[in-house]
Amino acid sequence: MDLIIETERLILRPLELSDADDFFIMNNNPKVNTYLRNPIKTITEAKQYVKKVIDDYQNIDIARFAVILKETNKLIGFSGLKFRNTEENNHVNFHDLGYRFSEEYWNNGFATEAAIAWLDYGFNEMKLSTIFACAFIENSGSNKVLNKLGFKFMNQYSINNTILNWYKIDKQKYIK
Repeated sequence: MDLIIETERLILRPLELSDADDFFIMNNNPKVNTYLRNPIKTITEAKQYVKKVIDDYQNIDIARFAVILKETNKLIGFSGLKFRNTEENNHVNFHDLGYRFSEEYWNNGFATEAAIAWLDYGFNEMKLSTIFACAFIENSGSNKVLNKLGFKFMNQYSINNTILNWYKIDKQKYIK
């Protein structure tokens, strides 16, 4: 996949196998893993995850991207749309927005900046009519970002004894 999206401070590009070490460093933080369903705990798991994302680019045409800070050319997280063909909260075959960042880059607006770029891409380039998202109810940072972006809270649901908030945003309701 050769799509690259630039924002004021970020470059969003496909993950590469060479990103696995930085991806592992980001995920090797208990605070980053707090709100993950399947935490990445080893470099091998990080490499497998990055490989799966790369395969998703080939098989379903869209997946999470590396988030690179322009100022340092460093991978600081990942973000993007993902096509979900498995059931989640009684939905199948939908696109969702997701993101994860290294702790030292939290509370700097990077998740919001990347998410705005993805919503623009999803609605304007992919011609999606609706994009979904979810966040652990305790994850105040992610819930705040989704609310700021204009996502509408729909309901709460449970996966493996964890309660998540379910959100959606429609193209006609999206305002930058």
